[in-house]
Amino acid sequence: MLPIERIKPVMNLATNSRQLQLSALLELGKRYESGQQFAEAIDLYRGWLTSWPNEDSSLLIWYEFGRLLQKTGEHAKAENAFRSALEKKHDFHQASLALGMALESQGKIDEAIAIWQAAIPPQALQVDLLKNIARLLEQSHRVEETEQVLIDSLKLNNLQEEVITTLVQQRQKLCRWPVISTEINVPESLQRDCIGPLASLALFDDPAINLAAAKRFLEAKSFIKTAGLLSERGQLYPKHDRIRVGFLSADFRLHATSIFFVSLIEKLDREKFEVYALDVTTTPDPFVGMRQRLLKAVDHHLELQSLNDLEAATLIRDAEIDVLIDMSGLTAGARPNIVAYRPAPLQISYIGFLASCGIPTIDYIMTTRDLFPARAKKGFTEKPLYLPGMYFTLDAERAPTQTLSRKDCNLPEEAIVYCALLNSFKITPDIFACWMRILKGVPDSVLWLVEENPTTRKNLESHAEKQGIDPGRLRFSQRVHPDAYRQRLALADLFLDTSPYGNGATAHDAVLANLPILTKPGKTMMSRVAAHIMTSVGVGDLVAPDLEQYEKMAIELGHDKGRLAAYRQTIQESRHSSPLFDSNKFVKEFGDTILHAVKEIKTTQPT
Repeated sequence: MLPIERIKPVMNLATNSRQLQLSALLELGKRYESGQQFAEAIDLYRGWLTSWPNEDSSLLIWYEFGRLLQKTGEHAKAENAFRSALEKKHDFHQASLALGMALESQGKIDEAIAIWQAAIPPQALQVDLLKNIARLLEQSHRVEETEQVLIDSLKLNNLQEEVITTLVQQRQKLCRWPVISTEINVPESLQRDCIGPLASLALFDDPAINLAAAKRFLEAKSFIKTAGLLSERGQLYPKHDRIRVGFLSADFRLHATSIFFVSLIEKLDREKFEVYALDVTTTPDPFVGMRQRLLKAVDHHLELQSLNDLEAATLIRDAEIDVLIDMSGLTAGARPNIVAYRPAPLQISYIGFLASCGIPTIDYIMTTRDLFPARAKKGFTEKPLYLPGMYFTLDAERAPTQTLSRKDCNLPEEAIVYCALLNSFKITPDIFACWMRILKGVPDSVLWLVEENPTTRKNLESHAEKQGIDPGRLRFSQRVHPDAYRQRLALADLFLDTSPYGNGATAHDAVLANLPILTKPGKTMMSRVAAHIMTSVGVGDLVAPDLEQYEKMAIELGHDKGRLAAYRQTIQESRHSSPLFDSNKFVKEFGDTILHAVKEIKTTQPT
């Protein structure tokens, strides 16, 4: 690198010399950038381009100018810079990649995809472009297109672990069975090694396997940061009048988890606790009511979306949060690095990810003894923190007011309607085969499913036909607002839970619709939620010990409408007696459990 005294004069040359040495200009720009002097670097390039915008050498300057503008958040100006570079050289592939990023940053998703698809780069860069195309398609829920782009990328390089992880997830969503397959031209052993945390929960009923998947995911993403922890475990702030509790979530919006924790945040004892929303929510929410309700309920709202992980963790530390409750885990939008920096002396996982996150700085996972049997401990890095009763509560006031009929939903009026209105990735070949045997055992029945996309529907109908079931006995509905969803659930006779990835928020809605749930709990927390709910509302005999009994019970119930009606009545009456609907009791127990954890972690600190 040139000495600074030789480089500084370049600044003057940038505006008055056509003979400026390009290498010297770029050298000074890099020097400014390495010193975090982004404004100076941008001014340097802008000055040169203002004088000589049409020089052949301006190609690289336009690119560097755009790159710095993008880095500093000037996405629209960066877009113009990259377009100028591409005007000089249409196959400048790095500029195409960067232009797509600038468009994405402005929410111009379709334009970004079009730019990347139009590029014809060398293989190495083509792989990057395909990965970016797939990422945006996945975010746009264009599952079939995502799958094809991922396959195209693996044809160029079949050892891309991140691409394999995403493709396995797409195959789950599409019910493309077997999920692990030689047809994608990737060694099956590598596919298994690349299974992500959520995919693992749907494939394996084993907390230890799920933990291994979480750890691989964190390592691949370089998420775990152990250097420079921001606080000491258990060293709470002594001068606070109330314990400062921060709820870290990417879902301060209408979401499956928010319906569980909103009343908790509203009712947590403010004489003992000061409540912070640690907000990393980035997903747009067309239903603003829940977000408004959540943020109104907290005492303080820390918006962390625009901060990097260390900056966000530092802000939490500076707010002197005593207890951080992570409600995202490893789900979409989660920021595990924030927790990994340990911004709070006591950190607890709750509700968002019902498995181990594998992050050493999370001290506890809040659970119940029926959700977390003793044998599960080997599959967790967190210590179980047991609530004495319920894991969450339901709001009986959200029960549906029936306005729909079966005819409105293309359902037969007199038939038994088995319901599995749930995310398709939870459906495994074993569970689906069991469902088909249930339909055979109850000839006048139908199975009601969500139509995620045309490909998933086609695959499920094909699987049914191969097992001797008329595809017409599968009935499909589109996704709807939760209120309308609960109205639909009220039309069914029996909800069929999945395993090992069971249903939580969906089970919540089923109970509010008085719809009994048949479930087969396994070894994981995620597989045991519906059993937790059914037991609490007085219908624990709907909890099957194994898949064989699950099938037998579903068939028996399909021939006994009176028994199904009795279950429905029991669920309805439980609203006046079940702890599932006693939010005041639950919130007190939740607060007491936090106080217990505070006391325990203080007493276990090394002297």
